[in-house]
Amino acid sequence: MPDVLLDLSKSDLPRRIQGNLIAYMDLFAGLPDMVTVDGDVYWFASKKLTPGNMILRVNWPSENLDERIDALFEEIGQEVDEIDWMIFPPDQPVELGQRLAARGMPEGRAGNWLWTDLNTLTTEPSVPRNFRIEQVRNDAMMAEWLQVSEAGFGEEFAWFYDAYARHGYGADAFSLHYTGYVDDIPVTSATLLDAGGGASIYDVSTPTAFRGQGFGGFITYALMKEIRERGYTETWIWASNMAQSLYRKLGFIDADFGIREHSWHK
Repeated sequence: MPDVLLDLSKSDLPRRIQGNLIAYMDLFAGLPDMVTVDGDVYWFASKKLTPGNMILRVNWPSENLDERIDALFEEIGQEVDEIDWMIFPPDQPVELGQRLAARGMPEGRAGNWLWTDLNTLTTEPSVPRNFRIEQVRNDAMMAEWLQVSEAGFGEEFAWFYDAYARHGYGADAFSLHYTGYVDDIPVTSATLLDAGGGASIYDVSTPTAFRGQGFGGFITYALMKEIRERGYTETWIWASNMAQSLYRKLGFIDADFGIREHSWHK
C-alpha cells in the first residue's frame, strides 16, 4: 500500500459506495442461511463463506450508545460468531469508531480501495482475436458464469446463481454479469453493479489455467467502458491483494474513502 492515498473521504463517493454495497448484499436477501436486517442499522450475515458478514450502515443518536452496541452484538450473535463492522463517513454517531476501538476492536482501513477517472481510460489491453465478452442474458449463460467464477475463486458459489437468476436479466436489472470466451470456452467473468448512485465492478474471476493471458484485465476494462457509457465519470473497486496490480495497470489509484473496519468475534 502506498504511503500517500488520494483522500476522497470528504466527497460524495463514500455514501455512493455504501449504497452500492448494500444493494449488492440485498441481492442475497432471503436465501437459505442468509439474514438481512435493514433499519437504523443495516447488517447482513451468512452461514456460508461468501458474500460475508458485514454491518454496512448505522444511524444512531449518541445517547445510550454502549447499550445499543451490546444489543446489536447480541442480535447478530444469534446468527453468526463474527462480523466486520464497516463504518462510513455518513454514519452516526461520529464517535462510534472510538467506542468500538475502546472495546478491543481496533480500526482498520477495510481493505484495498482504488479509484479511477473514467475520462482518462488507459489503452485497451490486448487479448487473442478469438476472445469475446458477452453479457449474461438467461439462466444457461448464468450457469456458465458460475462455472468460471467458482473455478477462479476455488469455492462453491451456488447461491450466487440463485441470487442473480432471481434478480433477472431485463432492462431494469442493476446487477449485470459478463463472461469472457475464447471461441466457446468461458475463461473469465465479472459483475457490474449499478446502484446507490454509482457503478462498480465485482467478482472478477479467471481460472488458474487461463491466467496470464490478459482476460481479467480486458473484461475489467470493458466494464469500465460500460460504466462510462452509463454516464459515470469515475468508479471505484474493492480489490483483493492479488488483483491490485492488475487494476493499477488499468488506471486505478489507491484511495481513502474514509471507510474504517472493526472486527467483532463472539
